[in-house]
Amino acid sequence: MEDINQSYDEFTLNFRLEEDVPIDQFEMTMYNYEFVGNRTKCTCVAIDGARALQFKVPATLPLEQFLRKQLYKGEFLSILSNILNQLIYFNDNNMPLNKLLLNVHYMYIELSTLDIQLLYMPVNKKFADCNVTEFIQTFISKVRFANMACVETVDQILKYLDSKLMFNLEEFYQYILSLEQANIMEDDDDEEAKEPSTVKTTSENYSNPVPYLVRLKTNELIPILHKEFMVGKSVSCDYQIVDNKKVSRKHAIFRISNGECYVRDNASTNHTFINGQLLQPGVEVMLSNDDSIRMGDEEFKYWVR
Repeated sequence: MEDINQSYDEFTLNFRLEEDVPIDQFEMTMYNYEFVGNRTKCTCVAIDGARALQFKVPATLPLEQFLRKQLYKGEFLSILSNILNQLIYFNDNNMPLNKLLLNVHYMYIELSTLDIQLLYMPVNKKFADCNVTEFIQTFISKVRFANMACVETVDQILKYLDSKLMFNLEEFYQYILSLEQANIMEDDDDEEAKEPSTVKTTSENYSNPVPYLVRLKTNELIPILHKEFMVGKSVSCDYQIVDNKKVSRKHAIFRISNGECYVRDNASTNHTFINGQLLQPGVEVMLSNDDSIRMGDEEFKYWVR
């Protein structure tokens, strides 16, 4: 049995346990410590008279859904190194990796930090063998890459894996860290190479990072890809909301200028609110990462990296 309840910032998952399967209390305790960004808590509960493992997952999205967007090199390396660092934690504490649900369907991500939440089954029963190399290759195959720099990095990683007769988790983690460090150094060099007159980003070339809306009802990631981006019920909108009568035909307009994103209410019937504050029609407000946006009673989060 797998039951999932979700909100914007937390998922609750329940997995039914057979009556004769014992909990490994040491593993439960070690898993419930906060480690490497993983703050998920696991408890044994009774649901409809049956035993279940219940996971409280503090995250924004399933990783499977996040991977529908294109990743830049820094994002990809950050996610991969976070996962590997957690695997090392489990190894160091004698917690078998085959008890992890190494599947992006059961992994979750916090958008503001890119921390990954892995699920671990702290029970004494037999699990199938775990092949970390196979998981990494499968994970990479699901990633959509934003540019050639990311593609080239992935090619390096796959060649590294192919060159090793035996996979060593610690060595591979250090290799990924070295790629992360090199990426940071490249970014620093790029910044230093820029002339002051070219540092300013204009709306015409504003492409990285891409700002997003996260629709809380569906956890959908909505990239704001145009200088002016209309949200409403009308088919002419850049993002159309067809299942909410409280949203006006052309409810709000998001505008990108000089590397910032602004929003204005388009004289909507049920108004637009930013962090609970009413937005006056026609007045633009600059958005900050993680701002809450409400159009009528339809809720969004603004997210940009």
